[in-house]
Amino acid sequence: MKKTLIVVGYGNMAKAILTNNSFVGEYYHLIIAGRCAHKAYDFITQCALDACVYEARVESSSGKNVIDIEGKDILLCTKPAGLESFVFQGKANGIYSVLAGASIAMIQKHLSASFMVRLMPNIAANSKLSATAFYYHISDTKDSAQILYNEIRPFIESFGTAVQVDNEALIESSIATSGSCIAFLALIAESLIDAGILEGLNEQQSIALVKQTFVGFAAELAHKSPSELKYAISSPGGTTIRGLAVLEESGVRGTLIKAAHTATEHARKAIQKYSTQDNLVPKKC
Repeated sequence: MKKTLIVVGYGNMAKAILTNNSFVGEYYHLIIAGRCAHKAYDFITQCALDACVYEARVESSSGKNVIDIEGKDILLCTKPAGLESFVFQGKANGIYSVLAGASIAMIQKHLSASFMVRLMPNIAANSKLSATAFYYHISDTKDSAQILYNEIRPFIESFGTAVQVDNEALIESSIATSGSCIAFLALIAESLIDAGILEGLNEQQSIALVKQTFVGFAAELAHKSPSELKYAISSPGGTTIRGLAVLEESGVRGTLIKAAHTATEHARKAIQKYSTQDNLVPKKC
């Protein structure tokens, strides 16, 4: 018997997780909820989802949309401030949150559930190859292992690899290794394409070679360490080691570490910001 998954939000990460996700299609009745019903309908059409739009009633006293979450699974894909647009009634089975800067303690101010999961997927969820760090909190610890292996992991692994962390603060840390990492790698790929053009290749040739190089790199990295790969290519006094020397001299390694640290620190500051605010102001539709 299928369970119900209510997805709150219809942005890029929701699209990446849900599109062509056979697990979600097989195990869930999918419902899309948001502040703007027409955006939810457009989202379903764009992603070719077998889903319906949540027809929320409006609470007369607050003007907020009321969502019944009793016994359902919830995927939070909105911005933290977006939670203020809703009144969540009942106790959910499980809550999965990709909200950046929103701790479990903050989410618990708005929703109640048997278990809560914070996850940090990346855009490779589009290809079902996300590297996703996750942290979970279960109210009833006696069912912890069963919930982890029968519900949490299968859901996260439906769009990539799940890496469990034992401290919630490490969710923000994973921005350095996966969350923002693809954008950094994209910049490197773009630079290498430009390098190929500088050396005489045309744009199409350079793009094709760099793309396939990244595919091959990922396959090799699956069973070799970065150090092993580096030294396997670097002949004594050869071309590659000379290029690596220039990169080290230019501080590329340190720059990448600093960029990842800066992104992570921004997320940590967001956690602190939202944890000290009682009322968040959502944007209007």
